[in-house]
Amino acid sequence: MLTSPRLAVAALLSVAVPSGAEAFWVKDHHALTEAAIERALAAGGPRSLAAHRDAVLHGATAEDLNLHVKWTGWHHFYRPEGALDSSLRAGSDARVRMLWEEALDAARGGDWARAWDRAGHLSHHIQDVASPPHVVPVNHGFADGFEGWGLRDVLTRLPSREVEPLPGPEAQHALASETLEAVRTQFLRAEDGVELPWSTFWVEPDARRPGSFGVYGSVGNAFGQAEPRWKDGAHRVAPATYDAFMADRAAAAVAYTQAFLTWAGARFEEVAAPDAPAFTARGFIPSPELSLQALGGMAQDSRGGTPVAGLRAGLPLPHALRLSVEWTRGLGLGNRPLPAGGWSLSVLSPPLWAWRPAYSVGVDVRASLGVGLFSQEGGTRFGVPVGLRASALLGGPFLASTELRYQGLRPLSSGWTHGFAWTLGFGVALGDR
Repeated sequence: MLTSPRLAVAALLSVAVPSGAEAFWVKDHHALTEAAIERALAAGGPRSLAAHRDAVLHGATAEDLNLHVKWTGWHHFYRPEGALDSSLRAGSDARVRMLWEEALDAARGGDWARAWDRAGHLSHHIQDVASPPHVVPVNHGFADGFEGWGLRDVLTRLPSREVEPLPGPEAQHALASETLEAVRTQFLRAEDGVELPWSTFWVEPDARRPGSFGVYGSVGNAFGQAEPRWKDGAHRVAPATYDAFMADRAAAAVAYTQAFLTWAGARFEEVAAPDAPAFTARGFIPSPELSLQALGGMAQDSRGGTPVAGLRAGLPLPHALRLSVEWTRGLGLGNRPLPAGGWSLSVLSPPLWAWRPAYSVGVDVRASLGVGLFSQEGGTRFGVPVGLRASALLGGPFLASTELRYQGLRPLSSGWTHGFAWTLGFGVALGDR
């Protein structure tokens, strides 16, 4: 059961918005994480975990809802026997390593809520590898039978599991290896006594093609079906039989999540202790973000200069690129106001330079290149803006930017003209939360 309006909205979004591939529904991640927290605290786990359990639960559910991060940064598959980085996104293991670095940074900076939130995001990836299609792996959407079956009521009768405290990458690898072994060696027993190997549900990729995905097997995407078909016909399977396999995977997910949270709490206390080395911010790595800013500045061309104002929206792209959509308009000040402004669409490079002067502040500089339509001399001109943009995260959702760019302008009937624009922006960003 969802215990807050925020989580109810999260569950609704998980159904309404396609996310490519999820190992469990958002509500299932919440339930698995909550069970792991309860068991960790019952076993004498870290006090800071009790104080920040809501942050952990938020992270574990938000990892599927940060779609701008998920679609442009990392997928949620992990193959314990080889890398799965794609041409557009890095693998789940890369996300796990980055989340742990962010969690340690937050703990060193005294931001316990953020540290545990990052641990929650990381826990999500540990739980994902309890799902067979995420480790075989089989690329899928919402239609996967295992994930559509869900936890149901299995958390009320989980087998007992104990795992020693483990770092996130080790917990992910160990659980993924266990899940893959279950697919290779275990089977589904039908009511007629026929044993359907789990490897006929999910088939591993060809070993000669590292980094590739597997497929659904001869039984097909049939987990949860009352009469899956295999070889000589259909075989009736009781729901309790599917529940037993799901309970085994859920018990492992809870055990390894508990192991990681217990280990993480101890590490947080070590780096935040009074006698720990002084905090030194690691290099700033901007996260994918959605942003909206109000702009002000000056436009200059052969006619002179005029103040401008406008709006800018930013969208993340793969490989740390960003897309920027901008609208500006001349303010029409003075005795002879000049028409200026227009629309532009630009792509920003990955950071050319990044700096983190404090835990909550980060600065990066990027090159920009775009196309646009700009007002000049009573008409609209095609333009090619090229510039440098510096952006600063100011803590919380706030950001500022400044950009200087050259604007080559060309009307339909004459040669190129040249201008420059400088803008200063302030606004908000939705980053990796």
